[in-house]
Amino acid sequence: LSDRPGEFPSVPPSQVGREASQIYLSCHRRHADIARELYGAIACIDCHMGTWQEFDFGENRYPTEPIYAPDAFDAERGWVTTVVYDGNTDTSEVWVFAGDRLDDEPVCRLGLPQVVPMGFHGTWKPHN
Repeated sequence: LSDRPGEFPSVPPSQVGREASQIYLSCHRRHADIARELYGAIACIDCHMGTWQEFDFGENRYPTEPIYAPDAFDAERGWVTTVVYDGNTDTSEVWVFAGDRLDDEPVCRLGLPQVVPMGFHGTWKPHN
């Protein structure tokens, strides 16, 4: 699907085990020294269009795996969440992106009261 290395792929929950329209993953920032750097970007591969959208978190910021959360009111929309550790400030935030515009700025950044250690393999679970 891509010549760029990536890890922790996820798809919208309704597409697990089926043909996926989008795949979200963690990846290295462009021109990063992949032998020394953790993943500093997340990306979305559109499987039908063959396109790649990417968000670069900047120097010394490290996102966890991107998790797709379906929109509660519109089945065609969703949100991508990731916990970001900022090595510049030793803080963590939850960043939320529109699922169809991953290369835009996040729609929301939520500061957390303490650092969240790097982790992986999450999921979104509706309240009901």
